[in-house]
Amino acid sequence: MKHVCRFPMALLFGLAWMNGAGWAQDVKATTMTGEIRRYELLMQETPAQNSGAMWWKLAMLHQDAAQYRDAEHAYGKALELLKTGDRATLANVMDGMGTMYVETGWYVKAEALERNALALREAQNDSAGIGVSWMHLAMLSLGKHEVADAARYAELAADRLVPERKGMAHTDAATPEQKMTALIYLSLARCAQRDFSAALPELALARTLARASYPAQNFPVAYIDFLSGYAQWKSGKNERAAELMKTGTAGMEAQLGWGHPTYISAMKQYEAFLKRTRRNAEAAEVKAKIDRATAPQRGADVARGETMLDKVASK
Repeated sequence: MKHVCRFPMALLFGLAWMNGAGWAQDVKATTMTGEIRRYELLMQETPAQNSGAMWWKLAMLHQDAAQYRDAEHAYGKALELLKTGDRATLANVMDGMGTMYVETGWYVKAEALERNALALREAQNDSAGIGVSWMHLAMLSLGKHEVADAARYAELAADRLVPERKGMAHTDAATPEQKMTALIYLSLARCAQRDFSAALPELALARTLARASYPAQNFPVAYIDFLSGYAQWKSGKNERAAELMKTGTAGMEAQLGWGHPTYISAMKQYEAFLKRTRRNAEAAEVKAKIDRATAPQRGADVARGETMLDKVASK
């Protein structure tokens, strides 16, 4: 059953960053161009038949930088070169390309890739991989405004990847990144259902994991801070929301750069919060930053249509 929801779904852009180069490393926008160029040069020295993994890495870097046309090309090359190889790797490439299409709103292409990745992982009995596929099907369902499906997939993913949230035995099957991402998807599904208070415990656990796994000045911490602030705002806890949204957007700016869709979408939500709570001087400062970030001729490769955050948020 479809439900029209208005929650900041463009925040889902950041989840691809978590699963690519930016989440596990301290890869800032200022260094990403250099990383992309480095891999392009490496591929010139590598025989084509051995370059599938490099194309995959390059695709993730372009995706993290919101350079979607280049990412699509690189993913296509990776799939072609890796299609007869290891099934787990092929599933990971399909999954990554699927998340890229969700970000850009091409849901038909995304769903085919995500379903194929899930089938490969089920055939391999890859427990953590199946959980990741469920996470990304939740992301896809949120993009399509299928909130009940999103909540179901997100709950399945969190149960499999983060059993300790329900007092079950800890497992090493999932990485800290996967655990955090599963908790975030579940919190986003709760927010899309307008149950913001129910999202807070999931985000609190994700925040604890992020702070234990990464330095304070890193994208995961900043991203979860912002999401936590958003849920606090919608739960009526404005003072805590103000603190978290401010630190979150500042950290996202440092890591993503001004032109990235996740940063811009978060700033729009922050501006809305500031206006709603009559912090007008701060709202004007944020609006000026948004205007500079979205000025013409910045060279950004903009996603097709609305961003995921814009879809879930306004109205």
